[in-house]
Amino acid sequence: MDKTDFRRFRYLQVIVVLAGLALAGRLVQIQVVDHSRHLDRAKKTWSDNIPLKAERGNLYDRQMRPLALSVAAWRVGVATSLLNDEEGRLDSSKVNALVADLSVVLDQNSDSLKRKIRSAKGKHIVVAPSQLMTRPEMMKLRGFKATTVEDLRARIYPYDGLAASLIGFHRHDEKEVFSTGLERSLSGYLDGNPGKAQVITTGRLGENLGQVVVEEARHGQNLVLSLDADLQDICEKQLSEAVKETGSIGGSVLVLSPDTGDVLAAASWPLMKSREGRHSDPAVWNNRNFTHQYEPGSVFKIFTTSSLLRHGAIDTAMVFDCSNSDFGKFRIQNDEGHAYGDLSLMMAFAKSSNIYFARAVGNLRSEELYRDLMDFGFGQDPGFPYPASLRGILSNPSMWSGRSKPTIAIGQEVAVTPLQLGLAVCAVANGGTLYAPRLIQEVRNERGLVLERIPPRALRKVMAKPMSDLLRDAMARVVDHGTGIGAKEKWITSGGKTGTAQKSVDGHGYTPGAYMATFTGIVPVDDPRLVVVTILDQPRGIKHYASLSAVPLFRDVVRGIRSGTSYLTDAPGASTAPMAPASPEKQVMVPDVMHLSLENASLRLSEEGLQVSGTQKGGLVVQQVPLPGSRMKPGSTVHLTTGPKTRNASSRALMCPDFSGLSNRQINSLAARLGLDVQVSGVGYAVGQSPEPGLAIGNKTVKVRMMTQW
Repeated sequence: MDKTDFRRFRYLQVIVVLAGLALAGRLVQIQVVDHSRHLDRAKKTWSDNIPLKAERGNLYDRQMRPLALSVAAWRVGVATSLLNDEEGRLDSSKVNALVADLSVVLDQNSDSLKRKIRSAKGKHIVVAPSQLMTRPEMMKLRGFKATTVEDLRARIYPYDGLAASLIGFHRHDEKEVFSTGLERSLSGYLDGNPGKAQVITTGRLGENLGQVVVEEARHGQNLVLSLDADLQDICEKQLSEAVKETGSIGGSVLVLSPDTGDVLAAASWPLMKSREGRHSDPAVWNNRNFTHQYEPGSVFKIFTTSSLLRHGAIDTAMVFDCSNSDFGKFRIQNDEGHAYGDLSLMMAFAKSSNIYFARAVGNLRSEELYRDLMDFGFGQDPGFPYPASLRGILSNPSMWSGRSKPTIAIGQEVAVTPLQLGLAVCAVANGGTLYAPRLIQEVRNERGLVLERIPPRALRKVMAKPMSDLLRDAMARVVDHGTGIGAKEKWITSGGKTGTAQKSVDGHGYTPGAYMATFTGIVPVDDPRLVVVTILDQPRGIKHYASLSAVPLFRDVVRGIRSGTSYLTDAPGASTAPMAPASPEKQVMVPDVMHLSLENASLRLSEEGLQVSGTQKGGLVVQQVPLPGSRMKPGSTVHLTTGPKTRNASSRALMCPDFSGLSNRQINSLAARLGLDVQVSGVGYAVGQSPEPGLAIGNKTVKVRMMTQW
């Protein structure tokens, strides 16, 4: 090797060494310096992050009857451009083949579906916005290239329009969440938090190597509310009748438990008959019991009386001339200008004399009256979880005019909500304790286990028991021989106070002929169980008097409660008619009808001598109350809840149910009802199971395989 060749060899050696060093350096840079960046790129290339949806919690009434449920559902659409032939025209054979299955699975008219597809002109259309299907049905639709099946969660309301303004609605579109009522204000409990999973992909389209759960979804919590669906139904029916009979433009009925502050029913006009279709009047979503404030009128004299007696401004024997309406710079008259002459407190209360109370508060300092009314909760936020709840109006004495104190004493220059009024009367009924309104009784997890029990919350003592006894006696006289005599019944004692208040329509003084009629009652008055507030907005003609509108509404509500519930059964009192105890009867076991069609479920229950109530629109049963295995008297009613538009029954008692498409939460809930031992693997929705649906279970463990997508 000569010198030239040697030099060339040395150059080659240097180049090789430098290239090796460069490669080593690059390797160090990739593996050490930029390791995290390249690892992230690899993960993004070979894996996808997918969300794990959190299921929204359910709402139940105090008897565990479902008011709002989340069920698995799908949005079914058709990409009509994929039904065209090579020349771009709609292929009739493809349309007919698709519609043949669509019409069966969706239970829709085939001709109607064809018209929708033809009119779409190549666009994508939604043919079922929320559909409950079995896995075979869903797979059948996905077998068509032109169909789109989008996984979603349907929110259903088993009682349809009942309590719609209170419960509200929840709808989650792709970009926005729409909600009203309790569905909105209780979202902190109901929503939950979505989780996250990582799918390991391959180079082949549509194939993957499985998934890893990065973060588990936290499902929303179920809430057991203080509401009673039976009471709500009674109140809504009676309110509807009263509005029609009196020609009112609105109204409300509120029922409270005086010993706990529980909101048992809250009806508000206008009412919603059905959630289906569009509602031209947005007021159907507004519950006046919490969002409407008004001058209460004479019903406010209950609290004026309490303040007068508390501070010794008067006693029950003090007499005022209730014919003299002259107050110096202004005049205050009794209703219809009645000249009652000399009246003592109890008679003035029963006759609702404005003059008596306007004169009596002259012995009371403004600060004393203001502080006492604040103690009853007026002018303050009651703390009820309903959107846009109002706090009423009670101005500070520094803003009062010369006539403010006597007018406030008779329920003017002050605004209250029905809820505030009802809670204050609860304090009179229970011996003097003001309670915060209670809506949530229990918080449960997705498996139905109780996480928290919410006890009643006493805010403060607003009067001594002797004072509350005296006020209840005064309210009993109103019903016995005063303005509330229309509420008098032979079978039970009740007490209350009427209020016929002028109304300002345009905000500039009172409007002639416009009144708010109120009656706030306690039943039974000698051992209070319920406080009922009935209000009618602008009753027509002579019906504007509370004695001729709000009082009869109260009476009819109480009668409905007696005949339709057990709240007043065996209520004590001298004139109460206790119900005779029922003789022992044979009881039957409630069968499991979960996931049966409504028709088959009704047949199965009738075989056991049981009645059926609930939705009458078909579909599969997704919930039943009482639960399977409960014992009931023959002829008792089982309430069924069905999912939106579905068909075939897929399970029977003692046979393995069809878990297809159900979430982990729904699987565990169904298994708990049936007493099954279930082993779940994976996350997402059920795509396979052993034993197969319909086969005998015996002592086997049911194994369910889950995936995030079907």
